[in-house]
Amino acid sequence: MARLQGPHEGHYARSPLHPDSQRSGHVDGLPVNPGAGEDSSASSLPRHYPNPGYLGMSSHSTIFNQVFSSTTPHGVAAQQDVQPSAPPISPALNDSIQDLTILEKGLFALNRLDQLEIPKLACLVQSWLERGVNLPLAGLFVPQCLTAVANWSNLPKPPWNSEDYRIDTRHRFRVLLENTRKVIAIRQDSTFELFLGQTLGENLRLEALGIFLTAAARATLDTCYFPPLFSADRQRRELIKDISLIGDWCLETCLALDCLNDLQLVLQYENFILHSQVDGDQSYHSWRRMGDVASSLFALGYHERIDEGVHNIPTFLAELRRACFARIYAADKSLAIFLGRPPRIVKDYCFLQLPAYPGITTDEYAASSDNVTQSIRSETHWGISNGNNDFPQPINYTADTRCSALFASLKEEVLLMFRKRHLNEIERISELRSRVVKQWQELPTHFRLPSSLKDCDGSQFERDFLAGTRLDYLHILLLLGLVSQKRASELDESLLEVAGEMLSITVEVIILRDRLVNSGTSLIWKVAQYGLPAAGIVSLALLHPISADCRPFPRSKMLQDLSTLVAEISIGAWIQAGEPNFALFTRATQTIRSLLDSLTAWKPHTELCNSHQNENTDLTEDWNAFIDSQPWEFEMDFWANLAEHPTLIG
Repeated sequence: MARLQGPHEGHYARSPLHPDSQRSGHVDGLPVNPGAGEDSSASSLPRHYPNPGYLGMSSHSTIFNQVFSSTTPHGVAAQQDVQPSAPPISPALNDSIQDLTILEKGLFALNRLDQLEIPKLACLVQSWLERGVNLPLAGLFVPQCLTAVANWSNLPKPPWNSEDYRIDTRHRFRVLLENTRKVIAIRQDSTFELFLGQTLGENLRLEALGIFLTAAARATLDTCYFPPLFSADRQRRELIKDISLIGDWCLETCLALDCLNDLQLVLQYENFILHSQVDGDQSYHSWRRMGDVASSLFALGYHERIDEGVHNIPTFLAELRRACFARIYAADKSLAIFLGRPPRIVKDYCFLQLPAYPGITTDEYAASSDNVTQSIRSETHWGISNGNNDFPQPINYTADTRCSALFASLKEEVLLMFRKRHLNEIERISELRSRVVKQWQELPTHFRLPSSLKDCDGSQFERDFLAGTRLDYLHILLLLGLVSQKRASELDESLLEVAGEMLSITVEVIILRDRLVNSGTSLIWKVAQYGLPAAGIVSLALLHPISADCRPFPRSKMLQDLSTLVAEISIGAWIQAGEPNFALFTRATQTIRSLLDSLTAWKPHTELCNSHQNENTDLTEDWNAFIDSQPWEFEMDFWANLAEHPTLIG
């Protein structure tokens, strides 16, 4: 029986090294480290090392293991039977500073948790789930964690703040620690229910508790009014901080125990997303947590190829690991672009992989395809659609994971081009733009926003997905346009067109926010990542129009979108002072407002009047806006008459 184990458990860790894990060849036309050839000396079996975490081909342990395999008869076969033992679980914490710190924080966190109204929080999360929203990566575990934590909180407890309560709290904390230290045993025929059985109920772990708290915080973020818990923004923000604080303690305790596993990686990612929404995308807390997630991804070896047969794991766990890689990889690129910092995960060192759609097996998909070489699995085809409609890909979080990771790979190449702008790689830019457009066209038709968002007939989730996917695609084109620009005042027509569409979609998303639900990225993130750059390009175009040779751009539409963006932010319709990214939006809107004031300031048309001075001393003296209208009527006749004003004709 293979085990899912942390990097220090039993002083051994598995490495998923095998010939396929070498990043040679191509994946869906994408070159992946073409210089790395397959090493025939690498074993296709899992390896166990007396060092923490994943160790790759360059590590000393790999070299010594090859020496051992060459000098020991049947050495490789003997390794297959080696199973690392679980670390011994002590019934009590030691008196070390680290253990005492964990104990003190744990008792404090459980005390705060008991003061929360868990049944009401569970109702909030349940209503949140019923709206079609979930945690994008941990969504598979949220309903079960919800039930388990609710049952755990309903267990009888002594009166609060009594001596018996403190004893009971210490006991519950030790049980949580012991459960969290246990290795989650898994073999290839293990079921999802067996996996859950080792994390919930009597085996409730801190990871499961943390996932519930993360879902509760996200549900509170997405719910403006829930009288059982809060009825004002101040109460809601305080509740979010309390829940986030306890959730952080769950994750930090897991990290301190040094028992890295799949569930902990899932919690790390969701905790990072939560902090980006609580602290803001510019916060160092969010940036640091992204680094922690990337470190855990590499330590677990999930940047390498994930193979069920080689690693002796069930399919559901392999798909979870692929989803972990895809979402973390995409999040790393998005944050790197937003902050202008280097990405932490570079695909030259990774095996690019995507999760399969739930309910559609690879065999079924390949058998019904005209091209049997294409597969829904990323190892053979790192794409989205193969033109087959027998198994239409559903719009869900898996679709969002696949699309975002696919575009993230292209964004990484654009980031590299920003570092080499002095080379002026015109051909390279053109080639990459063609690949971006081709990838968009290869998406399933129902993944592409057909028209205005308000005209879409899908669910709230689907509309948000369509808008987010379109914005993600346009964002790459915008970045490519910025790379090719020599001067900010010389805007390309295609760049301005992309920016205008991005701004229009962002404004429409803001206006229709009550008809959308989070399909993978929040409204605040959409405005920050896509809306503000687009608004910046549009503002530059209004200040420095494109050349006369280009066709006129829709100036009125751009002014309208900018005005709407400023108005929605200024009046606090969807974001208020004290919320994440508010300071960023405030600075941007102040600049846009100044631009709008300068562009829309009233100026007398003296030149126009002087040119007709001999014929008419005043072009407007015979014009009356209220001809045949009452002063209080502002209907069709008024606007038709206003359109005939001499300064508006033409």
